[in-house]
Amino acid sequence: MILGPRGARIVIAAFLAASSGGCISVHRPWFMEPSIDREWDNALLLARVRATEGKFGEADTLMSRFASRYPGTPEALETAYWRALFELDPANHAASFRSAMASLDAYLSDRHPHEHGAEATTLRRIAGHMEELNKLAATALAEAHDTTTAAKPSAAEARLDPKPAVAGDVAPTPADVEIKRLKDELARANAELERIRRRLAQPPPPRR
Repeated sequence: MILGPRGARIVIAAFLAASSGGCISVHRPWFMEPSIDREWDNALLLARVRATEGKFGEADTLMSRFASRYPGTPEALETAYWRALFELDPANHAASFRSAMASLDAYLSDRHPHEHGAEATTLRRIAGHMEELNKLAATALAEAHDTTTAAKPSAAEARLDPKPAVAGDVAPTPADVEIKRLKDELARANAELERIRRRLAQPPPPRR
């Protein structure tokens, strides 16, 4: 169908009206998205894969490099959260609670919006609690060692005053009780951390 001049003007006017009214929504294809979005998705996905493989050092390096390349961006801020999460993974034997707490403190203190603010707050609380438990456990173990050493009779004393050992007559010391309590609390904290880690281990949804 061939439109005359008047018909063409009507079509153009309708198109402009629809465009100015926001009725037309055009989504750019993935390859036309800003570079930082693509690189963040790729870097985060690869870091999470490396963490799943137990390569936590590589996962941390990927996040560190991204933050250095795009400083001041929301995505760079999120790297602090993910680095702390990798540090707190129970499978990460080289983890540092202090390093994780420093990352979470920096993340939460930033004035920009946080994608994982609630999770970071919970993780910071758990990390602080576990760090304190480790200190208490170390102190209790040292005290238990000192108590055990002081309680051992010398060889001469044992010969002068032999006492047959009776099964079940050794009562736990206060240090033993404290160590057990700390171990129980640490186990509960680890279970909570593992629950959070599994919930967050799902691949991130694709950007639209």
